[in-house]
Amino acid sequence: MAKQKERLDVMLVERGLVETRSKAQALIMA
Repeated sequence: MAKQKERLDVMLVERGLVETRSKAQALIMA
């Protein structure tokens, strides 16, 4: 499950929805 979350944060960054992986991770954790 951790790997799935990692891919999700990378995908968000690649799509330009968030500027950084840390912000993507914060959204996913929220």
